[in-house]
Amino acid sequence: MLDGMLTRRPDGDPGFEAVGSEVELGALRVEKKAFTPLRLTRVADSSAHGAYQLLLPLRGTMHAAWDDRRLTTGVGDLLVHDVTRITTARFEAAPGTGTFQTAAVTIPKALIPLPDEHVDRVLGRRIPARDGLGALLADFVTNVADTAASCTPADRPRIGMALLDLVSALLASTLEGDGGPAPHAHRHALTLRIQASVLRRLGEPGLSPGALAAAHHISVSYLHRLFQEQGTTVVAWIRSQRLERARRDLADPALRHVPIHGIAARWGFSHAADFSRAFRRAYGASPRDFRHGAPLTT
Repeated sequence: MLDGMLTRRPDGDPGFEAVGSEVELGALRVEKKAFTPLRLTRVADSSAHGAYQLLLPLRGTMHAAWDDRRLTTGVGDLLVHDVTRITTARFEAAPGTGTFQTAAVTIPKALIPLPDEHVDRVLGRRIPARDGLGALLADFVTNVADTAASCTPADRPRIGMALLDLVSALLASTLEGDGGPAPHAHRHALTLRIQASVLRRLGEPGLSPGALAAAHHISVSYLHRLFQEQGTTVVAWIRSQRLERARRDLADPALRHVPIHGIAARWGFSHAADFSRAFRRAYGASPRDFRHGAPLTT
């Protein structure tokens, strides 16, 4: 959970106790833990800088110092945060229980299909988990934490993909629901809608800047400017999303019977040779070598 970045104070309760479990779902990790009241402080080094964490308190309250402000979150909230930006955290037990309980999901930053600056606007905010998409995600995380360990190894990455899609959808929905006068709010919302449309149509070989612009009633030049503001191009972003999903399929033992060209076609690559070259440039190994376990060089 927060252990990758925070450590218990030396003067903490020597009687501290914790119980819990965790399961790997492909690149994601889900944990469920219960522990006695605890105060944590940030340590100098961390391996968590490349990941976000979604925290779902199930019992008790967490108080944290985040950047230059304070936040409090408890049952009925979801919190997406970057562990490296929390300086202190205090976990209070629920009345009459003696423990704080939470479910948590650790997600590599590179897997979130949104620009970093967009995600940053959601980090450290309490997101309601009692209705709508927040409630759907909270129920999914809780059920996964309780049951995923009993799933087959082949099913766990698939569950992880579904969980990643739900987290990404919650982030996009939260951003679109912002009513404040954030700079470039209209362009941000439009970019998110376009990216969501791309993700739904990744398997279409004819997906192009022209087709996207027409679907969203904007000019091609304006579409290019939107993606340039995110430090990329339309074509590069589409290609990266297609390659990532092809990579997941190649890593899935249950899809070993599917030819590589079939996976390539599934994600919009019309020519196997073009797919192989793009995959090697992105991941440092050919699709065939990756499927058979050759280590990536990037």
